Amino acid sequence: MSSSKSKADSLPPLCYIQHVTTGETVMIRRGQRGYVPVETKCSAECLNARLPRVPTEDEIAAMRHGSLMGWEGPGVDPVFWQQQRERRT
Repeated sequence: MSSSKSKADSLPPLCYIQHVTTGETVMIRRGQRGYVPVETKCSAECLNARLPRVPTEDEIAAMRHGSLMGWEGPGVDPVFWQQQRERRT
């Protein structure tokens, strides 16, 4: 098993985000491409806060990347996103 795959395996099983184009709340499932629309009036932040373990900003970024680009590679590692954020500040 590659190290990038093990990074994806350490991510939460799911998280919620606000779709960048439509603004709707959608669910991302670890290991699956794309997203699932969620019929709710709750925000992504509200739904994430209700999970057994609240995903971090960097975990959510890694899961967004995985759902769009695939679950292998540096983008599925939350540390990658932490480093990107630190470079911008």
